[in-house]
Amino acid sequence: MEERVRKKQFRKNINYKYFIYIAAIIALFQLLTLRACYQEKIFKLPEKLFSSKIDFPISELILDISYGELEPGFMEDDDASVTEEDSAIEPDENQPGEIEGQNLTDIQKKIVLKALELLDKDIKYGYEVFPDAGYPTSNVWISTDVISVTLRDCGYDIMELIYKDMSEHKEAYPMDIKGRKTPIKYIDFRVVFFQEKFFQRNALELTVEYDINDENKSLLWQEGDIVYFQFDENNPDKDLGGFISPRYNDEGVPLVIMISSEFGKVREVDKLLEYKIVGHYRYPPPDVD
Repeated sequence: MEERVRKKQFRKNINYKYFIYIAAIIALFQLLTLRACYQEKIFKLPEKLFSSKIDFPISELILDISYGELEPGFMEDDDASVTEEDSAIEPDENQPGEIEGQNLTDIQKKIVLKALELLDKDIKYGYEVFPDAGYPTSNVWISTDVISVTLRDCGYDIMELIYKDMSEHKEAYPMDIKGRKTPIKYIDFRVVFFQEKFFQRNALELTVEYDINDENKSLLWQEGDIVYFQFDENNPDKDLGGFISPRYNDEGVPLVIMISSEFGKVREVDKLLEYKIVGHYRYPPPDVD
């Protein structure tokens, strides 16, 4: 009887050992399989994960700025073929945010801010017609769009204002240059010739001669002023319009915010002394006591 118990116990011990051996072999096999399949991967956070995507902040350059000497700007309209690539100037972080002179009015500040915002937008040069809206509804603009859209966003619907003025004063807007007798609202406010005529009649007209030695130049050339350049005296459609910028070159000459076929987008370019200025206006005209 005892012999049977011992044999039974022996067989049970052997079964336990086999079970342990099998479990150990399976575990070893799994470990070897994991090692064979293991591949180290390292994940890194982007270095600029918490950095800003834009230079900060554009609006602080002018909100409380007093003007005197100005900054960068320039270029373009309908069919212009002028300018050099190296004339485009990137804003200098070291240029002052304040300029000596009289304070800008609230509307001047607003116009300058809106014009500066265009520098960061994906706008390219080209001509399209927008029968429904009149104003460009795509990112394809000409130089007059920079002026009209900026003023519209500041509360001045240039499309309506120019159409009204053209309809009431046809003698001031020679339609024969377009081969018709009546204005077209959604087209004519973007025509540089008609836009210039409107500002001649409704804005404060200022000097077209920039004198770097004039002690009053900061009063005569203020941020947000509208300027037009002439490139072909026989073809007014070649004129280019833009805004005086609050930034300026190393000599203190204002830059101009414009778009052109040469530069392809809205930029600030140093061209105020290089190109012929044929129009310089302040709109809306300041109140005169």
